[in-house]
Amino acid sequence: MCRRSGFTLIELLVVIAVIAILMAILMPALKIAREQARGVNCLANQRSLTQAYIMYADDNDGSICGGWARHDDVGGVPPWVRPPGDISDSGSYSMVTGAVTLEQRYNGLRAGALYRYVSESGVYHCPGDNRKNMGTSLGNGLEYRIFRSYSLSDYMRGTDPTDPKKLFTFKDQANKMLFVEEIYDGSAGNFNHDGWSYVPYSGSMWDPLGIFHSDACTFSYMDGHAERKKWEDKRTVVFCRSRGEASAQGFGKNQVFNPPNPDLDWLDARYPGKMHTAAGN
Repeated sequence: MCRRSGFTLIELLVVIAVIAILMAILMPALKIAREQARGVNCLANQRSLTQAYIMYADDNDGSICGGWARHDDVGGVPPWVRPPGDISDSGSYSMVTGAVTLEQRYNGLRAGALYRYVSESGVYHCPGDNRKNMGTSLGNGLEYRIFRSYSLSDYMRGTDPTDPKKLFTFKDQANKMLFVEEIYDGSAGNFNHDGWSYVPYSGSMWDPLGIFHSDACTFSYMDGHAERKKWEDKRTVVFCRSRGEASAQGFGKNQVFNPPNPDLDWLDARYPGKMHTAAGN
């Protein structure tokens, strides 16, 4: 007598349906777990950069390094990172404009003042930041394949005569931001040549910030700790995703939010100064 082996069509359909249901249940949980892991990694990057910044100051009588990504030292102050460029066999560095390779972006990090303290290029990149592969809202060419996810604020420029020069002069360091996670879009070139630009108490935004972690951003502070900030106002997310889209909706670059945006109150309280820069410009 021949015995039947295998599944019937109905049994196979039932198995497939069960698998589909389990996948539907598990996929969101897996996505959340992956996002949490990225967030933990990003916070670790922030702490590493901050410790490097503090160590640089400790090694230089409290003096801070340049907070803008400049090609040359300014007034004898080296920048924390430099633009994408080439490094010769002799060790000299030269800036490169336009479309640049990922290796040239790495070279800009290597030529910065903090690289001797944190010499892993991956620390300068948030694992949730897809710009290095996808580009930005302005394009996907090599000039928009931004790698560096973190910046200092413009207030920490450290090179103008009016800028703060010593880290220990800042009070309430546990509540004063140092590195921010930003989404520079390539509008002024293939790298963010300044810091993260923001004018506190203006009711508006200038440069977009990170939304790599389920519409949240990571920040580090002068005392060495880092934290994640979930954006409360959906307009903040729109602005960070695309300044063009935000402008079309009436809250673009330097446009005052109406009604006021509570996320700006949070940023105002943690910005290291009362103005955009110590010079007030």
